[in-house]
Amino acid sequence: MRPRIPHALLGFIGLSMLGILALPSLFLAAQTSISAGPPLLYQVRTIYVAPSSDDFVRILESRLEKWGAVNVTGRIEEADAILTCETESRIIPGKVVLRQIDTQVRLVDRSSGRLVWSTRKSGTWGATLADDIVDQLKKDRDRSLLH
Repeated sequence: MRPRIPHALLGFIGLSMLGILALPSLFLAAQTSISAGPPLLYQVRTIYVAPSSDDFVRILESRLEKWGAVNVTGRIEEADAILTCETESRIIPGKVVLRQIDTQVRLVDRSSGRLVWSTRKSGTWGATLADDIVDQLKKDRDRSLLH
C-alpha cells in the first residue's frame, strides 16, 4: 500500500512546479518589454528638418548647418532624428510694431517616433530666436554627454 500524501502538500508541490515552469517565460516577457528607447541627444548626428511654410524653419535650419555639430539632411531616411517646428506669430502694437514669435521645437527619433529633445522659445526677431534655440540645443547636448 502506498503512503498517502496530504492534499495541502500536493497543492504546494503543484504550485511550486507551476512556478518553476512559468519562471523562464516571465524572464522572456521582461526582456521583450525592455527597449533601448530613443537615442540620447548627443548620439543624434544627422537631423532632417520637417518642411514648413514658415520662413522661420529655414532660418533655424541654416543656424543648425552653421553650428556644424550635427549634419542636416534633406532626405528623411538618412536622419537619426526629425526636427519639427511649430510657430505662432502675433503683432504687438506700440510706438514700434513688433512681431512676437512663439515657437515649439521638437526633435524625435526617426525610428521610434519618441521624443529626444524639445524646447519652447519666444522672441521678436526670427534670426535671434533661431540662435536662442540652437544655443539651447548646444547646452542640452553638452549636458547629455555628461549623463
